[in-house]
Amino acid sequence: MNHTLVIWAAIVFIENRIHTKIQYSALAEDVGFSLSHLRTVFMSHTGKSLAQYITERKISRAAFDAIHSNDNFSTIAERYGFTNPDTFTRAFRRVTCLNPKDFRKIKPPLKRVILCAGVFGFTVQKYITKDDYK
Repeated sequence: MNHTLVIWAAIVFIENRIHTKIQYSALAEDVGFSLSHLRTVFMSHTGKSLAQYITERKISRAAFDAIHSNDNFSTIAERYGFTNPDTFTRAFRRVTCLNPKDFRKIKPPLKRVILCAGVFGFTVQKYITKDDYK
């Protein structure tokens, strides 16, 4: 079975609600699959779990905000649903390999990507320094 439309619907749902806490049950209902089946299909087609994908999208948007605004990191973290600054910093570092402050200072380029047909976004690539090879 071709699940392209299911993946598209899930990505659109997530992007439209990126500033809120994503309700997995509402997502599953929106695409018409059980949550367990949706997780399986999403993982098999994207190579990422739903939770990993959502976190990466939130951090990519937060990274854009970090570079293009003067908002403090607590404000940015809250905007993307991170209620604890430490949780935000850990997720940011896991996705970008930099803490938010260093990311803002370095301003690595963000890459524009096609998330699915008709949906574009920005993504960050892991920032690797020469210290990583020591």
